[in-house]
Amino acid sequence: MKFSMLPLLYLIQCVVIYRVTRNTYDSGQISALQKKQIVLILAALTLWGGLSTYLGMGGYYQSEGFLSSLPGLWITQIPVLIVMIPWMASKTLRQGIDKIIDQTPLYLIMGFEGLRVLAIGGIIKGYTGEFSSFFSKVVGIPDFLYGVTTLIAAVLIYRGVWKERSAIIINLIGFLIVGPIAMVLINVGLPGPLYMIEESPSLKTIFEFPMALAPTLVVPIFAMINLLVALRLMKRQRSDRAKERNGALALNSNG
Repeated sequence: MKFSMLPLLYLIQCVVIYRVTRNTYDSGQISALQKKQIVLILAALTLWGGLSTYLGMGGYYQSEGFLSSLPGLWITQIPVLIVMIPWMASKTLRQGIDKIIDQTPLYLIMGFEGLRVLAIGGIIKGYTGEFSSFFSKVVGIPDFLYGVTTLIAAVLIYRGVWKERSAIIINLIGFLIVGPIAMVLINVGLPGPLYMIEESPSLKTIFEFPMALAPTLVVPIFAMINLLVALRLMKRQRSDRAKERNGALALNSNG
């Protein structure tokens, strides 16, 4: 088994998400039910992570049937469904996640997203011949640069130089890099209808364990955080603009 930071990175994701949930609960902003919902989602993600580990170590991810099934388009969606199905089904959960985002300083959220600088590990492996050179260049480098950008953004937001609009743009870019773009590009180097890139080592290496934890667990979580944060910030901005308009109308009517 090759060394990888991915299991530790998932542990950090879980600890940080639980911690900000606990802080929001302790401040009285969310209920015990909302806290429990987040914990159950983390438990479900962990169970899926355990199953993904089993499949990776057991060789399923290297089987011809799996690799030719366009896995980038479906295996990457399992953690997304674990989160988004409850999110869409439960207004209570949506409100809880919004409160957690509101309660957590934006610069800390951006700093957490800066963990994506660890994509440099995949870039190095791509250049040393341990991993797909194509994927490390077209996805790994942009992902690393995104991590650097979010760390810079965290400092600028903390200092008040950048505002929420900048965070919205950065989060949407982060979602696109590892969301739809990466989902498609994974498949162009695998046997199947989208196969176009022939290289050695091939993109099969992305589904070798423990690297397989990136597309099946860790990266989709980062993408969902990008999306949920961007959606909340946009909703907050719309609400602020509506309040400003109502205030202006009230002043005009009184005048």
